[in-house]
Amino acid sequence: MKRFLLTFLFCSVVLVSLSSVVCAQQMPCITARSAVLYDCDTGQILYAKMPNLKRAPASTVKLLTAMVAMDRLALSEVITIPHFVNSIEPRKLNLRPGERYYVRDLIRASLMYSANDAAETLADAAGGSRAGFARLMNEKARSIGCTNSNYVRASGLPANNQYSTSYDMALVMKEIQKYPFIIDTLKIRGISFQSLGGRRIYIKSHNRMLWRDSREVIGKTGWTRAASHCFVGHVRVGSRKVVVSMLGSSNMWADVKKLADFPFGPGPVVCTAQVKKRPKPSYKNNSTYKLQYALKKAGFNPGPADGHYGSRTRYALIRFQKSHGLPATGYAGQLTWKKLKRYLN
Repeated sequence: MKRFLLTFLFCSVVLVSLSSVVCAQQMPCITARSAVLYDCDTGQILYAKMPNLKRAPASTVKLLTAMVAMDRLALSEVITIPHFVNSIEPRKLNLRPGERYYVRDLIRASLMYSANDAAETLADAAGGSRAGFARLMNEKARSIGCTNSNYVRASGLPANNQYSTSYDMALVMKEIQKYPFIIDTLKIRGISFQSLGGRRIYIKSHNRMLWRDSREVIGKTGWTRAASHCFVGHVRVGSRKVVVSMLGSSNMWADVKKLADFPFGPGPVVCTAQVKKRPKPSYKNNSTYKLQYALKKAGFNPGPADGHYGSRTRYALIRFQKSHGLPATGYAGQLTWKKLKRYLN
């Protein structure tokens, strides 16, 4: 009897040990400092790694920004771009003061392209000021249960005392399920829109999973030097949705893939359909392309001919104007175009 009990105990220990190894092998091994998988249907946390660790959330904050903006502004409302956009750090669309855009297009630019100038413009319009909008963001966050977060900038750019956790950002993504426009926006690979004055802009999503996985893996990326790589979104298979929230990754797409696979099993590695690249518009169809084309041909490098009047284009134009004895204004007037005309043939 004693021998039987010893044998039974030994086998039990071995089985427990083996099951622990199997469980350990099944757990995703990720580089992210903090992560959460949250089942939207059951409210169950499927996986957690330091879920309440306070970290800089970078541009994943724009998910909260989009919600608060939609709470305060109609998608069809028109916003005039304020003068402060010129001082906002990249990444940005180089929106020009005085231009007018629909709220829906600024939200798309914030979420897909992570345009900081679009996010800060929305904040100013919806909150009366950027500081006022920060208060609204924190009120919204508290109302959905985010108790370990403090948001200061609508863009997610670095700011003193701005922090969140992977668990709180998971709650933000859970709340976003109530905003169909945001969900639909996060599914878009690329889209073009234009100002009410006719300037056309094309944006492409930063979410590589839209091309790499045939499942619905949507979300918002973020990166700053302090935050490292971040991703907040969801993966959907059939009718089941699981929120993926991850902060502080050094290998973002590998981590996102492991987290997306954990609740559902490995998905298709890559969508086999070839993605067609959008052809660049001809410089003849747009004055900024035309300007960039002429400056490059004249030997003054304005950067990529992308149709956006950024700082490189402006400095190239100033150098061109100086070399031709023109007022160095950084804007192409009639005299400047007269000099540039020879380079357009």
